[in-house]
Amino acid sequence: MVTPTDPRPIRPASPAYLALVATPTRRLSKVMRRGGTPDFNLLSGWEWRGTNLPASSRLLGIRRFIKGFHTADGRALGYNVSVVGSDLTSPWTERAQRDGRREWARFTVTPVDAAATNNRYLNALFLDYGAVETPEAGLAGGLRDYLVQVSPGSDELLLGHAFLAVANLRVPVGWFALERLQQIQEA
Repeated sequence: MVTPTDPRPIRPASPAYLALVATPTRRLSKVMRRGGTPDFNLLSGWEWRGTNLPASSRLLGIRRFIKGFHTADGRALGYNVSVVGSDLTSPWTERAQRDGRREWARFTVTPVDAAATNNRYLNALFLDYGAVETPEAGLAGGLRDYLVQVSPGSDELLLGHAFLAVANLRVPVGWFALERLQQIQEA
């Protein structure tokens, strides 16, 4: 289990983050293709402010979230934390899952393998929600995400493209932006 060192945001969303969130989805593919590969060692140990794109994701109650990255037993791993509300200027208040868990929708993190089924963005890290010991029930366990640096060489602002694995097909389900939020510590 991972816990934040400070459950409150350290700073409000940056102008660069808000600009990325406001980018029309038709332009995100270009950002994704030109992005750099994040350095997992610089992601690990941190939680990231996250926003699902497009803005219509708020209708499903999944507009904002927190994504954490850490290492356990030599494996690169991550998790999600639900956040109340959809307003990007309001405080990022965590919301527990119905079963009381803070973290949910866990995933593994690996470089993209050019010979694998999941190889859409070779410049990305690959987040596989189905490769953990106990995948989340429902759609979350079928998610497969690609994550890139918006500005190559900087791990402060990241863009993700999410897909749903249906057998050997990968169905695009949306985009997300990440910005460094707060340091975490192993519990």
